[in-house]
Amino acid sequence: MVWINDDIDLINPTSIEHHVDEIRSDNVLEQLYNFIDYHFERNGSYMMARTYLHSIEDVIVHGPFDERGSERPVSAPELENAVMAYLSRRFPKVTRW
Repeated sequence: MVWINDDIDLINPTSIEHHVDEIRSDNVLEQLYNFIDYHFERNGSYMMARTYLHSIEDVIVHGPFDERGSERPVSAPELENAVMAYLSRRFPKVTRW
């Protein structure tokens, strides 16, 4: 048996956030979004990935962008490769947005 741990990852998230957003009408729950965001930053570039807990095997990747909070695309192949490798080890389905 070969044990492979997190030490082989080329990058780790700078933060991981768990959110629950509710949409209510007249105090009746209409929609619930329960999700985890993974934030990655390297060399002045930023990427984010989101998984919804109702489909935890899927993750959606956004970026790379020039900074967190921006949607201005940049070329950051080193960041992209590291993030995609990180996510591919954890999720069976990785989708680019």
